[in-house]
Amino acid sequence: MRLRELKLELTQQCPLACVHCSTDSHNKRTSALTEGTVLRLLREGSCLGLEKVAFTGGEPLLVPYLHAAIAQSSALGIRSSLYTCGAADSELNPLSVGAAKKLAEAGLGRFIFSLYSHSADVHNSVTRYQSFSTTVAALQTALATGIAVEIHFVAMRHNFRDLPDLVKAAAHWGVHRLSVLRFVPHGRGSNIADREDLTPEEMCELSSSITAARTTFPTVNVRAGSPYNVLGVGYTPCDAATEVLAINHRGEIFPCDAFKNVEYYDPAFGSVLNRSLSEVWERSAFLNRVREELAAGPIHECGSCEEFSGCRSGCLAQKVIRDGWAGSRRRDPGCLVQIDPAPAGPFETSESPVCVP
Repeated sequence: MRLRELKLELTQQCPLACVHCSTDSHNKRTSALTEGTVLRLLREGSCLGLEKVAFTGGEPLLVPYLHAAIAQSSALGIRSSLYTCGAADSELNPLSVGAAKKLAEAGLGRFIFSLYSHSADVHNSVTRYQSFSTTVAALQTALATGIAVEIHFVAMRHNFRDLPDLVKAAAHWGVHRLSVLRFVPHGRGSNIADREDLTPEEMCELSSSITAARTTFPTVNVRAGSPYNVLGVGYTPCDAATEVLAINHRGEIFPCDAFKNVEYYDPAFGSVLNRSLSEVWERSAFLNRVREELAAGPIHECGSCEEFSGCRSGCLAQKVIRDGWAGSRRRDPGCLVQIDPAPAGPFETSESPVCVP
């Protein structure tokens, strides 16, 4: 297993306070990785063959050493991405043309903006600040640099039907990639799961919406990653702990972003603050547990399912977050195949899709 992508939460501070934030970020949070730690991790990652790094938060634009981190990534041949709301300060002033050019000159490879709707009111209801105009202005400034720009959209019950209009807006702006992310009930998201988690019927509607958007707006690559393999709109292999490592603002390690906040007792290799990146990557009990789970064969419920090759029993993190590690051998809670509890035979089940054309 080769570490190909590192996701670094540079800071917990953020001028927004999104209702679903896995990091529980807001403007008064001060926890952050030091510049020395980040630059060390990049050097050590390069020795391991690291290809990509994502700088996240909180809001990484608030971090004073961001340019240095991007420049070092570029010097080491590591492609960098910046996850941002576009706010350059706590007053929600958008990323300026000059600042965007400096990021480009430092070697930044991609801007990723979080947008939750084409509607300012809906977007702002997620961020809990009047941030829509800031993000859109920063996005348009980023486009002017010529650097790749991507939109991330977290599908929740009160905004998922806005996806078609957001894709339309992306096409109008000239954004060529929009990723649909699955809501994860952790961090602040755990407080709203009962009202924002999509039902199976809503998941079906989202699946149809993604398919239609791809046809209607062919200039925009509407992508759904591995946590959404259950939607049947494409298969993406899960690379948690096999190619990807996430590190939070406290230096704690996780197999991927979705696993953030999942506690796993690993006092020796659970943090990069007192261990090298290679030691953590190779010897973490948490990472090795996830690798074992992903390498295990199909669970009993899914072994004979015609959809198994496309979803592989769904997202491991979603299962563990909701049902603990015992849930790792169950099907995804968002599975769109109904299994008749009354067996058709002594060792059989009756399966049918929830989504009926």
